Amino acid sequence: MNWRGDPNLSHMSDDDYLRQLIQHLTDEAHANPDDARTFFLRGNAYLDRGDPENAIADYSRVLELTPRDPVALNNRGIALRQSGDPEAAIRDYARAIELDPEYRDAHNNMGIALSDKGEYDRAIACYSEAIRIDPAYWYAYNDRGLALWTVGRRDEARQDYETVKRLLAG
Repeated sequence: MNWRGDPNLSHMSDDDYLRQLIQHLTDEAHANPDDARTFFLRGNAYLDRGDPENAIADYSRVLELTPRDPVALNNRGIALRQSGDPEAAIRDYARAIELDPEYRDAHNNMGIALSDKGEYDRAIACYSEAIRIDPAYWYAYNDRGLALWTVGRRDEARQDYETVKRLLAG
């Protein structure tokens, strides 16, 4: 109860905040059904709330309105992966990369979905591409290290983990 009255802390839980945000964005979507940004933001809120099915629906609406949006494709891929459909996620990541070949997050997320399927060599290539694009992207080093470790390339994995520690230390 020490948090009560502290102006730097919220009395609202993350779930309460997301529920209110989703309600607000739902009202906005009804008022402006062709506003891709509203559907994108609500999709993000659903994703944060752990509701991939509604997130997929909202990102799909964004893509109806703006079919060449690599970020919406990437985020829908995340939601598809969360819902247990790595194949569909991989298709969305591939399309995002086609639209923006330098989109590091899509490369990294493709690697995660490929790892889910046990396709570690392809996943490692995706992580490596994300690292080529952004050598300071510690998530990709971490994910690649996990894949390398899984396939028995332990020395390379350790190098990636050391890079992660160095990048996070500053």
